[in-house]
Amino acid sequence: MIQTKDSKPLTVDIYNRITEEGRDAFYIFDSLSSLQSVWYTDLMMGNFFRVTCPYLFKLDTVAYFPVIRGRHSLDAIAKIRDTTQLFLDVYSGDQVYLHPLKVWNRYSSKMFMVHTCGRQNKEFQPITGGVAMSRYYQLLEKENNTLQDQNYDSYDRFFSLAKLEYQHGNFSEETEQQILESTMTKDPHLQKMVKQYFKPRDYFKLRDRMIGSGAIGGKACGMLLARKIIHSHIPEYMQYHEPHDSYYIGSDVFYTYIVSNNCWETRISQRTDEGYFKRAEALKEALLSGEFPSNIREQFRTLLEYYGQSPVIVRSSSFLEDGFGNAFAGKYESVFCVNQGTPDERLHAFEDAVRTVYASTMDISALEYRKIQGLDHHDEQMAVLVQRVSGSYHGSYFFPSAAGMPICF
Repeated sequence: MIQTKDSKPLTVDIYNRITEEGRDAFYIFDSLSSLQSVWYTDLMMGNFFRVTCPYLFKLDTVAYFPVIRGRHSLDAIAKIRDTTQLFLDVYSGDQVYLHPLKVWNRYSSKMFMVHTCGRQNKEFQPITGGVAMSRYYQLLEKENNTLQDQNYDSYDRFFSLAKLEYQHGNFSEETEQQILESTMTKDPHLQKMVKQYFKPRDYFKLRDRMIGSGAIGGKACGMLLARKIIHSHIPEYMQYHEPHDSYYIGSDVFYTYIVSNNCWETRISQRTDEGYFKRAEALKEALLSGEFPSNIREQFRTLLEYYGQSPVIVRSSSFLEDGFGNAFAGKYESVFCVNQGTPDERLHAFEDAVRTVYASTMDISALEYRKIQGLDHHDEQMAVLVQRVSGSYHGSYFFPSAAGMPICF
């Protein structure tokens, strides 16, 4: 049995463990539902399954993955059903009911009927009688009445519940800690400062301006924190600041982009000592030519509709970026988008900008810097900070009100 502990790196650890075990192994995994405490999102659970299950199949293994009914979004369950070879729904009461929902490459006349067996009888038989089927549907109806809303990712359900509790005067330390670790930072130094300056409503406003799920990255977290510090200690300066209207593309979108464009094995090989530099160019090219999932593209479109035709800058905001001891200054890309043209043209330009930021994780300067800092084995994840460019139109030109660069002596 593979015990699981950590979040996104655990997918890599399990992949490596499967490689070590080789062909014809047998696996019983922990419940994927139990991993929500470290994964936080259904999206990441689906990504894990999409890269792990085909690899197990390739090695002729047998593996069982339990999932608790009703705990996850319909989209996440669809990813699992589309990937697995067998998908079985199991109900347990006075009798055990087993309903095959997918059986790959096999068929019989009664295969997809509900099967049952008693506690003593271990042989499953299909239910063919009307009375027995009605009892099963009564159990099913009772179960359905207790299920959570599966139209939303568990990440959104968590935030909705946290907001509801806050409206009733409750906001626990446990809730705040989960928001910090899943959305902002795992760095204890930054967490301490964020807790000092952030109020619950600040976390909810942040979530409302996110695309996808996951963390917003070091740069975005640092900029939000700096703004709160200024607001707290020099409130009179805030009248000169433009309203905050940034958007954040969560790190899970980066991970999903890799998985959905079949870049996972290339990424795994690049993370090895031998492939660290050798495979980087292949992964970079793959990141530059991939396609975003349709639901993410729709969120990009909504973002651009919000900004109208104001120029925006698409900025890197990786896990390691702007953290304590790791500057990463100039290592990852930022891309200006003039945001002009038809909606489709603007969307394509914006997507290209995000791709460019993602691909910059494989730039030689970034790889060398991570290696020098001893971070070459860290699972670097890239979030994206989208900011409206401050300035005004002067005829057909767009200029900032002022521009400058700090000089250190």
